[in-house]
Amino acid sequence: MNQNATLADIADELLDYADDDDNRLVQGISSLTPGVRSELLISDFLNAYQVYIYLFGEIPDELIIDRLLLQPASSLEKGTLLEERGLVELIFLVQGENPVVQVRIGNDILATFRGKDAHRLAIHFAEEFE
Repeated sequence: MNQNATLADIADELLDYADDDDNRLVQGISSLTPGVRSELLISDFLNAYQVYIYLFGEIPDELIIDRLLLQPASSLEKGTLLEERGLVELIFLVQGENPVVQVRIGNDILATFRGKDAHRLAIHFAEEFE
């Protein structure tokens, strides 16, 4: 990719390369320099679903996909709803290049999980909480 390219240009090239193929998207994001990649993961040029599959390496449930497709990646700085489990909400955030899932009731954070297993660990915590 061109060193003088803007983040928008890089995102356009990446999405053209991926052509709706999640594996190619992940490969393309992985090939970016760390600074560009970090910027892109919280930009308006990707959606939260694209960031989810890159960071977690898996496809979430349909309802989660629908939610994340509607959210820009920039929403992940403050967090976006992944799912509700009983009384708690699982909130997906990105810190640097790390996935974070918080378990919340309202504005109260009950637990925070980081890394590739964060979503699975948050689900387990939420199920135990009920």
